[in-house]
This record gives sequence, structure tokens and C-alpha cells, in this order.
Amino acid sequence: MMRPRPSSPSAKRKKRDRVTPAGKRPLIRCVIFDLDDTLYDCLGQRVRPAHRHAAAAMITAGLKGSVDKVYQARLRAFHTDPMLRHIDAEVIRHFGAEDPEAVSRAAHDAYFNCPVGKLTLFRGTLPLLNYLNKNGARIFITTFGDVETQHAKVAALGLDREPAIEKIYYADRAKRVTKESAFRQIQSETGIPADQILVVGDRPMSEIRAAKTLGMHAVRLCRGEFASQTPADASERADHEIKLISQVKNLPFTFSSGA
Repeated sequence: MMRPRPSSPSAKRKKRDRVTPAGKRPLIRCVIFDLDDTLYDCLGQRVRPAHRHAAAAMITAGLKGSVDKVYQARLRAFHTDPMLRHIDAEVIRHFGAEDPEAVSRAAHDAYFNCPVGKLTLFRGTLPLLNYLNKNGARIFITTFGDVETQHAKVAALGLDREPAIEKIYYADRAKRVTKESAFRQIQSETGIPADQILVVGDRPMSEIRAAKTLGMHAVRLCRGEFASQTPADASERADHEIKLISQVKNLPFTFSSGA
């Protein structure tokens, strides 16, 4: 009787890769989402209007130039580094201003206070929220910026009326509330261990770092305003990277209430 040929190490490895035992998948009982460029296309729907709004504010505050030229300069600086402090500094250096600090402050305020118009969620956002909710995972949102403007964004997107979302936390520019403190509060109020919480966002130096610091799982959506930003170190490196929000449900996690 012929004995079956033993599988090669590579064949065994491929078999293991294809089949992931459910018991090996981390249990996720709570998912925390960032808002901008995570649940909707902030870059496409908000960033350019906000930079034009900031350009007009810079002119009013004393920058020497026209709104169109300052706006184009802001976009050029944005493609080099999307951080506002870099953009403002580059534009002020190029055009000149008698009071650079006042111009920078005006630009910063105008950027975050740009009026909110019509906004639409990513196509996969609502199906994902419904999927997680159906499986019993608790869902929260944290968002950073001018609190009044962020409230307006949430309302424009209909997220304040979405029954799958348990609560929305607003991190503010004055840092009275930060992403990390919001994550801590969610963990404290739910009583869910950190290793059963998943954070989904787009910024390595913000929600990804906060999640990793607290021992939570982190997924980065690699698109939008900060898609080019590279992690500074391991604390900013997400456990998984995706291109579409819908891909969250295909990651190697078990989403459940844990009951």
C-alpha cells in the first residue's frame, strides 16, 4: 500500500494561511471610528473649500496677495506636508506679512470653521455599521476639530440619527478632550477590555497612536488628507491597513457582543 506523500512546508503554510480558526481571531466587542476621511471623503468634500476659506482669512488678516494665489500656494504646500502649521508657515514665508502670528491664527481658525454644506458617507459606511450592530459590537465615533463645525458635519451626514451608533465624542482644538481621553472614557463606560476594542482611523499620529498606546487594536484607512503621512515609529503603525471602509468586516477579527 502506497503511503501518501508528506506535504511540503510551503504547502502546509499555504493551507494555514487559507484557513484561520475562529478561535484565533481576536474578539472585538467595541469599534471606535474616526470621522473625517474614515466614514466620509473629507479630502474630496471639505479640504479644498476649507483651504480657500483659510486663504481669504489670511488676506483679511494682512497677508500680501490675492485669494486665488494664496489658495494655490496652500494646495502646493499641502501636497508637500498636509499639516496646517507647515502650510501656513510656507504661505506666509512666500507672500510676507507684518504680523505672521495673526495671519496664521486667522488661517487656522478659518480652516476649522469653514461652513458645512452637503456631505455624503462612503458607500460602504452604513452597510458596515449595520453589520457590526447586527453582530452585537458597540459602535462609537470620535472626531477632532472645531466642535460646532464637527457637530454640523455629523448632522449633515445623518450620523446623529443613526441608531447603530451609541455615542459620538468631540475632541477639541483646546485639547479639553483628546482622542486618547475619549478612548479611555469609552473603555471605562463600557467596561470592555482594551484588547477587545478596535479603533479605525486614517491618522497615524492621532487615533492610531492613541489606540496603540492604550493596547487597543488599530486599523488605518489609507486614503484622504493624510494618506501620505508615514508612521513615526511602532506606536503609530496600525495592525492592519485598508483602502476601503467596507474591508473592515473582512479583517481577521470576530465581531460580537461577547455574550
